[in-house]
Amino acid sequence: MHRSTQNALMVLVVKTVLVVAFLPFVVSLSSSRCRLLPTDDIWPATREWDSFNHSIDGRLIKTVPIGSPCHDHNFDQAKCDVVRDSWSSPELHEAHPSSIMFPLFLNNTCSPFTPRGFPCPVGTYVQYAVNVSSPEHVIKAVRFVKEHNIRFVVKNTGHDYMGRSTGTGAVSVWMHNLQNITWLPNFKSSTYSGPAVKSYAGVRGVDLAAFVNKRGHTVVSGECPTVGFTGGYIQGAGHSALTNLYGLAADQALEFEVITTQGQHLIASATQNQDLFWALSGGGGGTYGVVWSVTVKAHPDTSVSAGFLNFTSTGITPDVYWQAINAYQALIPGLSDSGLFVMANYSTTLFNLSPIFAPNKSVSEVTTLFQPLVDSLQNLGINYTSTIDLYPNYLEAYKAMDAWKEENLPVANIVQGGRLIPRALWNDNSTFSAWKDVVRNLTERSDSDWSHEMILRPTLQISGHPENAVLPAWREAQTMFLPTTVFDVATPFEKIAEDQAKITTQLTPLLKTVTPGSGSYLNEADPNDPDFKEAFYGANYDKLLAIKDKWDPDQILYGSIAVGGDRWQQEDDGRLCRT
Repeated sequence: MHRSTQNALMVLVVKTVLVVAFLPFVVSLSSSRCRLLPTDDIWPATREWDSFNHSIDGRLIKTVPIGSPCHDHNFDQAKCDVVRDSWSSPELHEAHPSSIMFPLFLNNTCSPFTPRGFPCPVGTYVQYAVNVSSPEHVIKAVRFVKEHNIRFVVKNTGHDYMGRSTGTGAVSVWMHNLQNITWLPNFKSSTYSGPAVKSYAGVRGVDLAAFVNKRGHTVVSGECPTVGFTGGYIQGAGHSALTNLYGLAADQALEFEVITTQGQHLIASATQNQDLFWALSGGGGGTYGVVWSVTVKAHPDTSVSAGFLNFTSTGITPDVYWQAINAYQALIPGLSDSGLFVMANYSTTLFNLSPIFAPNKSVSEVTTLFQPLVDSLQNLGINYTSTIDLYPNYLEAYKAMDAWKEENLPVANIVQGGRLIPRALWNDNSTFSAWKDVVRNLTERSDSDWSHEMILRPTLQISGHPENAVLPAWREAQTMFLPTTVFDVATPFEKIAEDQAKITTQLTPLLKTVTPGSGSYLNEADPNDPDFKEAFYGANYDKLLAIKDKWDPDQILYGSIAVGGDRWQQEDDGRLCRT
């Protein structure tokens, strides 16, 4: 053989060996960049799932989409009718291991409203859920997804406007059945001494309120009865009808019991793992660790005056209608300074204040606070309806409010945005005028759109000057404004996505024009906000990212708008890949 030919062959052999040697690294690099999907060859085999299930005491649930009885492979007309008739009921979804309450994140996956012959894939639902009953189940679930490079999700009730309770190809830890509550009448720490309550991961806010009510106390918990207390609610700040008295839910946190993605089961408080405690108190749920329980302050119960006021645009011009609404707007600072929570609901035909919720106020005191609005309505010739009643405690007032009754709070039928509106807008005539114009503009853009505005003013003084990761814009807020589009439950996904895009491209930017430097409540806002770091975390973002990297170094915990979320992108097939 000619020497040049030999040399050429040797070079070819060396190159081939190098390529073959390098190939596993390339494959490994590619596979580690993206989470696996069930269609991948290296997806765990059945025996591996069986072994995992055995290790967690048989608590692994393979997902069968909640809409499957409406499709051929699993068709059952009676069961299908139940699912369709109950689709807007929170109870249907919160009791299901994989269902979620907001269809924007389902992409028509096995919809009960598509024709019977349509396919029913698992799609954007998680592939498996672990029905958690011990910390070891969480630890082993995290270990399994790490070993196999599978997406991981934390889910309680599935009440999540931001899409964190589901994920294509994921394994979730379903925390909903952790329902324990412990009363701590004499809790003591370096920062607090007094009554407290320990709430485990599956407890809903309404159940926690009922528990402490029996002990003559209240807690800062959410208005919607299907919201879990210990998860994304308190970890994302958590507003309440008691916020204007005590601050946000995160401001009440005394300690968290946490399971980290490194397999640690620990306490985070003002004296232990302080950085993690800071992040969990307002820096976003499902991001830094899996919270097993939280201990919060309890407050002495109080009487509440509560009710509603509403009027319509019937028989009056739009300008007169909005003149009356503006009379309410002028009252807002005084109402919050008096500790009132009020939710205003705007449309072009009906203005509704429901509920008006006034802890520790008499009916006559509330009547006096609203008298300027009543005078304006009478001067404008507008008929109105209003009732204010006195209730002996928080829970009875809460349960009496029609606006908060579960049957009046349908899910799976809205998309929304949200913005915190600074108190400063009320302090200057020009900015207040601009704000009133924006409210009218937003409301009049579509007769099918509602807007909601809550009086929420959790200043540092009211909140007790807590050290936590709550978005700083909360401390300057006067209200939270939520442009909302309501649709029929059978609305196609394409129309739902179109409605959400309108909020992203038209309505949210309009809110931002009058609120520069403010932000949004990261549990109730536009999940597609392109400025999510500034909107949801503000100046806290970099510190939160460093804490995430410390406690979740493998980036197991993910949310598109969570801290570190922009390190990933979801491909067209739902696969999660590093950017």
